[in-house]
Amino acid sequence: MRKRRGLVANRLVEVTTRTTQGRFLLRPSREANRIILGVIGRAQRRTGMKICGLAVLSNHYHMLVVPESTEQLSDFMEYVNGNIARKLGILHDWPGKFWARRYSHIIVSDEEEAQIGRLKYLLSQGGKEGLVRHPGDWPGVHCVGQLLRGYPYVLGGRWQDQSGEYNACRASKTLNSEEFLFDETVLLSPLPRLEDWGHRDRVELVQVLLREINVVVQQRIQDTGKLPLGPKRILRESPHFRPGELRKSPAPAFHAVAREHHEKLREMYREFVNAYREAAEQLKRGVLDAEFPPGCFPPGLPYLPEARAGP
Repeated sequence: MRKRRGLVANRLVEVTTRTTQGRFLLRPSREANRIILGVIGRAQRRTGMKICGLAVLSNHYHMLVVPESTEQLSDFMEYVNGNIARKLGILHDWPGKFWARRYSHIIVSDEEEAQIGRLKYLLSQGGKEGLVRHPGDWPGVHCVGQLLRGYPYVLGGRWQDQSGEYNACRASKTLNSEEFLFDETVLLSPLPRLEDWGHRDRVELVQVLLREINVVVQQRIQDTGKLPLGPKRILRESPHFRPGELRKSPAPAFHAVAREHHEKLREMYREFVNAYREAAEQLKRGVLDAEFPPGCFPPGLPYLPEARAGP
C-alpha cells in the first residue's frame, strides 16, 4: 500500500526521486544542470517552497524541503518531476517513462542532531558512491558550494518556455529563441533547527561535515583500492546507460535519533492513517460529509449506480 501523504506541514522533509531502471537520465552537463535548476527555481517561485538543500546525481536526486502543507509539497513535486521529465526527455531523446515511481518523502524529526545528519547525508552525495573525491567536485547540481558560502545563497538556472515558443511558431511569428529563455534561481534556506545560528557558525558546521565525509571517502578508497570515476568520466557517460545492479534498501519511516522522537512520529502517523481509513470507509458507505484528517487527499466520491429504467 502506498504511504499516505500527510503530517508534513512546517516539518523538514527529505524528498527522493529515482529515474526508471536507474538510467543516467539526470547525467550532469551544462545544459542539463541549467534545465534542472530552472525547473526547480520556477517551481519554488510558483509554490513558495522552502528548500534547504539539494543534490542531483545521474539517476536520482535528494532535496530537503520544509512544506507549508501537503498540498504545497504535492504541487511543487508535480511541477518539478513533470517538467524535468519532459525537458530532459527531449534533451536526451528519451521518449519513454522517465521516473521509476512517484517521489518518496520522509519526515525528519525536529531534533538538531537528526536534521544535521540528513544534511550530512545530502552533502555526501557524489563522494560516498565513489564518483568523486570531494562532493564539491561533482559536476552536476549540488548545494555544497553554496552552503560553504553561507545563507542566503542562490543557484541559478534557465527556464525555456517551450509552450510559448510552439504557439509563436504556429502563429507564424518571427522566432528569437532568447525571447523564450528566462533566468530562474533556487533560494536556499537554513535547516529549521539552524535558523538561529549565525552565518559563520553554519559555514563552519558545513566545513566540519565535509571533513568527516572526506575521511570516509578516503578510507573507502584505501579499503577497495578503487579511485573515484572523476568528473570527466561522469560527463562522458551516456544518459541512456542502465547500471547492471542497483543498490536497494528499505527506506525508514522517519529520520530521528532518539527513540522517543521516532515513536512519537510513528504514533502520529498511525493515528493519521486510522482516521483516514475510517473516513474512507464512511465515504464508501455513502456518507459524503465524512471527516478526513487535515493535510490529506481524500479519495474520490463513491460510484453512484444508474437509476433502473422503467418497464
